[in-house]
Amino acid sequence: MYVISLLIGLLLLVAGAELLVSGGGQLALALRVPALVVGLTVVAFGTSAPELLVSVTAAMNASTSMALGNVIGSNIANIILVLGLSAMVAPLMVDRMLMRREVPVAVGLQLLVPLLALDGELSRIDGVIFIAGGVGYNVWLLYESLRGRAPAAEDSEKMPAAEVAKNLMMLIGGLGILVGGAQLFVSGAQQLAYSLDLSQRFVGLTVVALGTSAPEVVTGMVSARRGEVDLAVGNSLGSNILNISMVLGITAVIMPIEVGSDGAMNDLGIAALVTCLLIPIVLKGSISRVEGGLLASGYVLYVFVGYLTTQV
Repeated sequence: MYVISLLIGLLLLVAGAELLVSGGGQLALALRVPALVVGLTVVAFGTSAPELLVSVTAAMNASTSMALGNVIGSNIANIILVLGLSAMVAPLMVDRMLMRREVPVAVGLQLLVPLLALDGELSRIDGVIFIAGGVGYNVWLLYESLRGRAPAAEDSEKMPAAEVAKNLMMLIGGLGILVGGAQLFVSGAQQLAYSLDLSQRFVGLTVVALGTSAPEVVTGMVSARRGEVDLAVGNSLGSNILNISMVLGITAVIMPIEVGSDGAMNDLGIAALVTCLLIPIVLKGSISRVEGGLLASGYVLYVFVGYLTTQV
């Protein structure tokens, strides 16, 4: 049964990503908003929905370790796997000025998590801090994007209202299909993991995290294939920012998250180190296919080492 869930979930993910990228790209063009901004906001919110659903559900069931592992594992996957696979499809080149704004936010938030967890937990107050930071960042991002959006070309025709509505429906429909596909994919992945008798920590960090990151993976690869590289990068960065500011923040507000001695701080350290890889990427301004392959290979190595360490 889990094989059917995995296959159907994967098909829905691909279909949803196609609609999402097509509709989002056209809307960005119509509204004269950079595609990177669309990826950082609308697309990122949609593809982060599975993480939010899984983590909130886990918190309500008093399984906060699963919620924390989900966010940590998803953020690691969003950088080295999503960007890696996307770059393998098509080399990624992005606007350095925009990246210099988003990367410090992503790195800063990721480094803030272990700092706030030094007392052994992420409290409700810590959750409020994350949420406030996320709200402030998105308000600032929208203000900057609207203030600096490109003027309409005089010789170009405005996109008809019907076309705008169609693209909006494609974007919304794509988000809905992505969320549904992710739920099926996660369910099948969990059943597969448990049937193989994998540890709870490994399931949270890899299987569940990879399942909830599946929308980002597919959306990134589809975006790269369609030439929307800014959308691919924006989706990855935006999802990481939202995973901490909103997903982890809301989860901690619902139920304080204990950061025990089961290797959680080590996992947070790995996530921070991986996030810092964004800095040389920004300085270089691109990710080649070879570099993308190295990033993706790094994720495979991370999963393999994680399996060995969590089974002992």
